[in-house]
Amino acid sequence: MSEETARQMEFIINQQAQFSVDIQKLQDALAIEAASRKEETTILFKALATVVALVGTQSETQEEMRKQQEEMRKQHTETVRKLGETGERLNIFINVLERYLSEGRNGKKEPEA
Repeated sequence: MSEETARQMEFIINQQAQFSVDIQKLQDALAIEAASRKEETTILFKALATVVALVGTQSETQEEMRKQQEEMRKQHTETVRKLGETGERLNIFINVLERYLSEGRNGKKEPEA
């Protein structure tokens, strides 16, 4: 084998060794990038799960508030009805009291002095 062929072979072997090193560096960089993306994806999925849970909680809260509002509406309606009854009874009492005061105890007007 000639000296020129030996140098060419040495050059080719060195190039192959450099290619192997470069390929290994690329593989390592890709592995790091993949791990980073996996971590980012995991973080995104966790954030999405948190958002979904919060939306669910908000929906439950809104439903509970709707139920409470309906109950308050019913109680308000009942209170208004009872106030109306109380007003009617108070008017009857006032009429009886006025009649008593104007006619006296025995139902007759007392003579004016």
